[in-house]
Amino acid sequence: MELTCESQNNTTKASNNRLIYLDIARGISMLCIILGHLGNANINRVVFTFHVSIFYVISGFFISEKKEYGTYIKSRLKALIVPYYLTCIAIVVIGTVEGFILHGTVGAFDAMKEWVYASLYGAGDSYSSPFYIKAIGAIWFLWASFWGSILLKYSLRMKDWQRILFISFLFAVGYFSRKLFWFPLSIQAGCCATLFMYLGFCAKKTKSGWDVLDKEVKKALFICAALVWFFFIKDFRSFWLVHCDVGRGIVDIIGSLCACYVVFDICKRIDRVPILSKGLAYIGRYSIFMLCIHIIELNLFPWWQIAEKICCKLSMPSCLELLFVIIGKFLFDISLTVLASQNRIVKKLFGIK
Repeated sequence: MELTCESQNNTTKASNNRLIYLDIARGISMLCIILGHLGNANINRVVFTFHVSIFYVISGFFISEKKEYGTYIKSRLKALIVPYYLTCIAIVVIGTVEGFILHGTVGAFDAMKEWVYASLYGAGDSYSSPFYIKAIGAIWFLWASFWGSILLKYSLRMKDWQRILFISFLFAVGYFSRKLFWFPLSIQAGCCATLFMYLGFCAKKTKSGWDVLDKEVKKALFICAALVWFFFIKDFRSFWLVHCDVGRGIVDIIGSLCACYVVFDICKRIDRVPILSKGLAYIGRYSIFMLCIHIIELNLFPWWQIAEKICCKLSMPSCLELLFVIIGKFLFDISLTVLASQNRIVKKLFGIK
């Protein structure tokens, strides 16, 4: 997943509009990632259908075909892995301080040891078999995006049929090997990500033909895609790309792609509403900041305990706890994202100009 699109010079107005609606899509998807970590089944059955896969598709759409392979790897390391480890350092430091406050020196040492282990392993979820793995959380996505992007870039050297077989093989490796155990640095998730990135790459190739399609055809395709997405949500079982879990297989992959298509179309319409467009596009442009900020608060901030105390103190029904947590997370993550995006040092560390 590419969290920030590559800059393009001398673009036309139409090109700029395309970039804006893709930024809007990133912004919506980033907010949905936050919602997807609330543990609410009704929310998850909607956001899980597209919130990660859409980032992968956009990343494939913008993959550079001109950069030399070694140069491309260096750029991905700077854009994805440096932010990963900067965030891990923050998590280890804050987690150690929290451990000391709650449990003294022993607690601080245990917390530091666990978060360092989680940082080095880079797993998106915790596992107990065949050995214990502590999750680092949502920033697994950065490692998966790194592997996916460099594997797709490597495949561009191949002939078309070779590339298709190679990407299919990678997906199969990621999907089936997860049943053995979870490899470090989210390698399996990266293998599965390559498929969605490749589909984004293919979408870029077909764009000129898509632009000349009749409006009625586009409307019909939108309705069909929306219906497929609706039934995907209605019959949702699982679609957790952090686990390389694609639910019912090809059926749900198609459902996710239809969801991405509908979201892209909606984003084009949102682009016509300046206030909403600017806000969501801003979040999309700096979604890497929001992801890293979000994982720190997700791992270390007691949102639910705070919401419970607020409801008790104000004699409000407990059903409002979810609303308070959502509002609190959005305000916290968006506010710190804005602050980070205004800081030159932070932007330089994250490789953002």
